[in-house]
This record gives sequence, structure tokens and C-alpha cells, in this order.
Amino acid sequence: MVRRSVLTMFAVVATAFAIVSVMTLPVPASAITPSTTAVTSITVGSNPGAVAVSPDGSSVWVTSEYWTTVSRINTTTNIVTSITVGDFPRSVAVSPDGSSVWVTNSGSASVSRINTITNAVTSINVGTDPYGVAVSPDGSSVWVTNLTGTVSRINTTTNVVTSINVGTYPFGVAVSLDGLSVWVTNYGGDSVSRINTTTNVVTSITVGSSPYNIAVSPDGSSVWVTNSGGSTVSRINTATNAVTSINVGTYPYDIAVSPDGSSVWVTNNASDTVSRINTTTNVVTSITVGTDPYSVAVSPDGSSVWVTNSGGSTVSRINTTTNAVTSINVGSNPYNIAVSPDGSSVWVTNFGSGTVSRIIFPPQPPANVTATPGNAQASISWTAPTNTGGSPITGYTATASVGGLSCTTTTTATSCTISGMTNATTYYVSVTATNAVGISDPSVVTVTPTTTTTTADLVTPAFTG
Repeated sequence: MVRRSVLTMFAVVATAFAIVSVMTLPVPASAITPSTTAVTSITVGSNPGAVAVSPDGSSVWVTSEYWTTVSRINTTTNIVTSITVGDFPRSVAVSPDGSSVWVTNSGSASVSRINTITNAVTSINVGTDPYGVAVSPDGSSVWVTNLTGTVSRINTTTNVVTSINVGTYPFGVAVSLDGLSVWVTNYGGDSVSRINTTTNVVTSITVGSSPYNIAVSPDGSSVWVTNSGGSTVSRINTATNAVTSINVGTYPYDIAVSPDGSSVWVTNNASDTVSRINTTTNVVTSITVGTDPYSVAVSPDGSSVWVTNSGGSTVSRINTTTNAVTSINVGSNPYNIAVSPDGSSVWVTNFGSGTVSRIIFPPQPPANVTATPGNAQASISWTAPTNTGGSPITGYTATASVGGLSCTTTTTATSCTISGMTNATTYYVSVTATNAVGISDPSVVTVTPTTTTTTADLVTPAFTG
């Protein structure tokens, strides 16, 4: 992927188709953004492009852009199943209930609907050169941009298609969280079409040059558009349709909004930067990443932003607290990126190497940690973390603050006893989980061993990270 390759690609397509109060400890970072990661390479179809993760995290779906297949990855085993769809599958989206996957086939004027139970494919005719796809929050409609100037609305109960005229070269598409509006970027018309989903009436809103990708804020108050022909992002007030222009880097391509709506993140493909926009002030911070940044995704907890650097073989991870950037090696020409709903894995399509990189992490801290005092000992128990980091837990360790006394368990055991403690001495006990990637941040409790156990001697609530 070379600099400004997105413009070239589009032209081809368009024309061809409680820590304890007395303790002073650092707050553990989210398990989604530790310093340690592990990358697994998974071979899929040639030229992997779009990627989507099922709502339950059990499957990842990848299109082979210049071919006729979609790869389904089982996230437990990393086993790949190849499913035949239409010509040149471009974009992919999963229904909110996970029952269907929708793929636009730009070379065959169709959408493939994949039944996720059986992998059976239903072909639905839409407009010419279908590209973008989005599913309504209630799953009742699927919206497809056809580069020849229409949007196809698919009724998911009947598969009946309604064609809606919009602007020139409609490309990006997003549905508001209330399902009342669909927003479409018209790449060739410097406008955005707002479709009223009750009436299918279209309102045209003028934005910047060559609008490309689009995102809706979580509260629905703003819509954000990258204007790839200039160096701006358009912010649309959804109450009034008024547009504010914000200067960013050169050739802004992809865009994502943080889960809390406080930041918008933009990849600037021709300036090797990401623009972070403060949504309260519209102030922009420029962050240098790798070569030709392309796709962007935000972790579910908002603690990290992930960027594919399509001109090389790296992904940039941005710490949203500090804006510090970590470079992670993946495959050749990393293209699109998605984070699993629980944050346990990041998935990257490597366009130039026919692979998907799965990035996993250490687990989250153990939860619900308690400590029961005994005579010169303490019994520690906990529950397994919800997020294991994408790799099974291999063991736990409980360590006391005085003397380094500890106990360990393996795999599924969730309790152990620390012996050799001094009665009437208060210990801070930290409990960590370990997987193949690394060790979690700690959950911490206090306990005071005693020869006589009373109610007052029992647990102090743990900080569980």
C-alpha cells in the first residue's frame, strides 16, 4: 500500500465496480492496553480487506477483496473456514444478534447474506458497485452504498430491497444509534446524504472536498466526516444539520469516536499522523504514527486507539491517557482493524501477505478477591477475570507485602493459602493472573492474621483493577 493508495483504489472501484484507602498504589491499567502483547499470524484468503467481529466474539469475518471468498475465523481455535460469496467482496458487517453477516460484492452488484449457524449464503441483488454496508441497531434493515448513486435498503425479514437516490459516488455509511437516520458520504459530490429511515426522505448537507468515511457520536448529537480531498473533518450537528469544519492532517481517511464521545480519531494517510479531536472544544492534537495510516479503531473501554500503517508492516497503539504510541509488528500492508467486543483481541487484515494478525494480551486482574485470616496464615480466594486476554489462564499468584510470602495455583483453581505470616501484622496481598502472554495487574486486599478470628478480622474489600 503506497501513499495515497486509498484514492487510487477508490478510483479503480468507482470506475470498474476500591483500592484500600490507606494504600498508595498505582491504579492498574486496563488489561486491554498492557505493555506486553503477542501476535499470531493466521492465513486467510488473498488480499484480505474488511474485517468484523461477531457480537459474542466467537467469530471474525474477513473479505478477500479481489476474489470471491470470505474467511470465517473461529476465535477459540483460530481455524479458518472459507465461504464463497460474490465477486470482489469489499465490506462486511454483522447483525446485532450475530445471526447474519452481510457482504457487499462490488463486482457482481449483490450482497451476500451469510447464515452464521450454517454458513449458507443468500445472494441479494442491489445497485451497481455496492461498497459500504451498515446494519441498523435493531437489525431490521441493512444499508448499502452503490457507487453509481444509490443506497439499497434491505428489509432483513424479507430480503426485499428499496433503492434510494443520494449523491455522486456514495461511499461511507453509518446508522444513528436510535435508528432514525442513515448518513452517507457522497465522495463525488462533496456532500452527505441524511436519510430519514421512517420515510426514506433524503436531505443533502454540503461538507468538505471528497467526503469519505463517517461516524456517529454515541449520544447521536454529532456526525463526523473525513474530507479526503482536503485536510478537514466536517462535524455535523444532528439537531440542525449545521456543519463545522476542523483542520486536520493531509488526506484524512478513516474516523472513529471514543465510547464516551470525548474524542474523535482521524487517520491522515498522507502525513503519517493521527488527529485527536477534543469534541468539547474541537481542538486538534496531532500524533505521529507509522507510514500511510489507514484504518482506526478504539478499544471498548476507550483506553487505547489502534491504527494500521498500510505503507509498512506495523500497527500503532495509542495510549489515550498519554497519547504515547507503541509500534507492533504485524503482516505486510496492514489494512483494516477491529477490536473484539470484550477487548481481548485486536484483529488486523494484512493486505499484502494474505494473513490476519491476532493481537492478544495478558489477562485482566482477578475479581472479587477476599482474604480470610487464620493463625499465622490467610486464605485468599477470587474469581476468574472476565477478559482473559485472548489466551487461557495458566495460573494465579497471591503475594503478601511483608516478607514476600506467597501461594500459587494453576489453571482453574481460585483459592490458595499463604502460610508463615505473623499474627497481628497487617498484610497487603496482591493477586495476579497469568496467561501465555504475561501477568495481569494486581487486585489487592488487606488481611491481619490472628489466633482468634472475629467478624472484624475478616476481609477488607479488594481493588480489582
